[in-house]
Amino acid sequence: MDFFEIVKQRYSHKEKFLADFVPLEDLEKIAEVGLLAPNGVNRQLIHLIILPNRDVLDLLCKVSPTSGLETAPAAIAILTDTTITPTDRVNFEKEDYSAALGNMSLAAVALGYVSVWLDSPYFDPQKEQQAKEVLQVPEKYKLWAVMPIGKPDGEGSRREKLPFSQRVSYNVFSMERPE
Repeated sequence: MDFFEIVKQRYSHKEKFLADFVPLEDLEKIAEVGLLAPNGVNRQLIHLIILPNRDVLDLLCKVSPTSGLETAPAAIAILTDTTITPTDRVNFEKEDYSAALGNMSLAAVALGYVSVWLDSPYFDPQKEQQAKEVLQVPEKYKLWAVMPIGKPDGEGSRREKLPFSQRVSYNVFSMERPE
């Protein structure tokens, strides 16, 4: 599939997944492109946990039941090592995890899967801590998101994007295209 077609096909799948097994090889490919994403000052503070079956996912659902996670056959959790960023420097953790998840969501589409970023459950420090306990994550790591991956169970709903012409300017901010 052409790269631009992959980008157009990507959407946040918030509905049910089929129970179809996702091969570990595919999950590793998705994880690898996440680790290849740009990252601030090349600190490489991203750590991923591949969740290849429902065993741990069922435990995570008890912490924070989310429709995107309850039926997914697999997922990848994304963490950052908080000790790598010095406190006197700019912190790129949010940008780094976002870039990694962006790459991973496109890789999932390229391999015939759908996914969604589930980060809002972990904005709650208590839920983040509970999920870290399930995943046996050391204290120095921050859990940012869990990305369910699988085949969709039916057509996923897609939100309409505003037209290109309403979101792009040339040279200076303007709502009109130059001639």
